[in-house]
Amino acid sequence: MGVVEAAVLALAVLFYAVTIYHVTLIFIGLRLTADRGKPFDKGSLRNPVDLPKVSILIPAKDEEVVIEGAILCANRLDYPKDLLEIIVVEDGSKDETPTIGKRMASLVPNVVCVSGGVSKGKPAALNRAFANATGDLIAIFDSDTRYGPDLLLRAVKHLHDHPEIDVAQAFPQVMNAETNVITRINYYETRFWFQGLQSAKDRYGLFMHLAGTGMFIRRRALQALGPWDESCLTEDLDYSLRLARSGGKVGMVDADIWIQPTYRARHLVRQRQRWWGGALQVFWKGLRGRRSGATRLRQRIDTFIYIASPILFLISSILFLSSIVLYGLYGGAMASLMAWIYGIIGTNLILTPLIVGEAVTTRRKKLLWLIPGLYFYWFLQLASFVSIAFRLVFWPKGVAWQRTPKMRVD
Repeated sequence: MGVVEAAVLALAVLFYAVTIYHVTLIFIGLRLTADRGKPFDKGSLRNPVDLPKVSILIPAKDEEVVIEGAILCANRLDYPKDLLEIIVVEDGSKDETPTIGKRMASLVPNVVCVSGGVSKGKPAALNRAFANATGDLIAIFDSDTRYGPDLLLRAVKHLHDHPEIDVAQAFPQVMNAETNVITRINYYETRFWFQGLQSAKDRYGLFMHLAGTGMFIRRRALQALGPWDESCLTEDLDYSLRLARSGGKVGMVDADIWIQPTYRARHLVRQRQRWWGGALQVFWKGLRGRRSGATRLRQRIDTFIYIASPILFLISSILFLSSIVLYGLYGGAMASLMAWIYGIIGTNLILTPLIVGEAVTTRRKKLLWLIPGLYFYWFLQLASFVSIAFRLVFWPKGVAWQRTPKMRVD
């Protein structure tokens, strides 16, 4: 076996090992969360002795179709109004978002709208919002996120019962999942990632990736870590890495939040450009940074595997495409078919067996039709990755934080 063949084999083995590791964690997490959704009992949580003041931060740019609903949803929370403030921070919108925010602030006593200035992205908006926050607990919601009235009490009780936890993260669920193939895959991707992977990581004390919405952070943790990095495209992943390296802990709270999917291919490309670009930024930062917290070796290894996901994605995609080309040129039709089968496994190994498992356990055979759609999904992801990587290398100043378009929701 030559050097090139050995290197390719080693990369393939590494990729499969990492992916099997993640798939195993996802299956464990799904079993752990199988009995979720129990009625909420506040138990020993006393009102108002154990209830902290909470500041809800809602960053918004060009969100006129959802911002009023976001404010009303926050105001409907079952929580003492004198212990709750809602801060809408408008980030250079060109639509009616600031007008709606100011109107709602004049109608709802505990709502504040911070607006003005040039758009600098979500991290900068969060920093502006936090500067105006007075709560001991900081809750962060995107403008399209919706949730039930008991969400805040559930999060507060979780933090009350687990004083060692710095951040409580609710479970994101995708609304409007049946719209098209992209939204359906979005739904399963989100479900497997949080009900599966993050739940298992919570159980075993591994690296936790904050969702960017539906998270509840103790003020002391925010003050210790400092402001959000305004140059990073994925402020949630960056903050997750900083929190993990400082020895901070994240816990999943048994509560759901509802987020919107990406509805169209161009919206998915725009979203994943930001996600992959931010992941590359965080990976580079992770290589250069130093660990400041007392974390175990397995936690450090798991953290590195997670932040190296863009590199692993690139490797798997190159292996897939190169195998198709080489077998097509030298191996004949059967070899090309085998390479294509490898591509099903290689590029979509995480989602493919999970969707098959879901189809079998729920007896919904129609779910199997999503598997061909994974190729389209993968191609959009690859296009997003290549384009943002090129821009980060050759035109980094031209890379800015971009919002994902939303639909109107109540």
